[in-house]
Amino acid sequence: MNYENTQNLSRDFLNLLKNTNDYNVKIIVGKEPSIKEFKAHSVVLSSRSLYFQKALSTQWARRENGIIIFQKPNISPFVFEVLLK
Repeated sequence: MNYENTQNLSRDFLNLLKNTNDYNVKIIVGKEPSIKEFKAHSVVLSSRSLYFQKALSTQWARRENGIIIFQKPNISPFVFEVLLK
């Protein structure tokens, strides 16, 4: 894979993060008064991270109306956004 293809792939993943259509994961991070909610696609998260493979399993996260709800109050919204990107 050449540099241009890698750039395109990175841009595509970033677009998926921005485009919350058909999302199936809601990640809530932070503590009051600084809480932020992220919407994402489980297939992207779990394919890119062993952590999310486990974290999005039924043992760690709960489901509501077909959406995986994952809460991480111990991480700041800013730090999580940097990690996610």
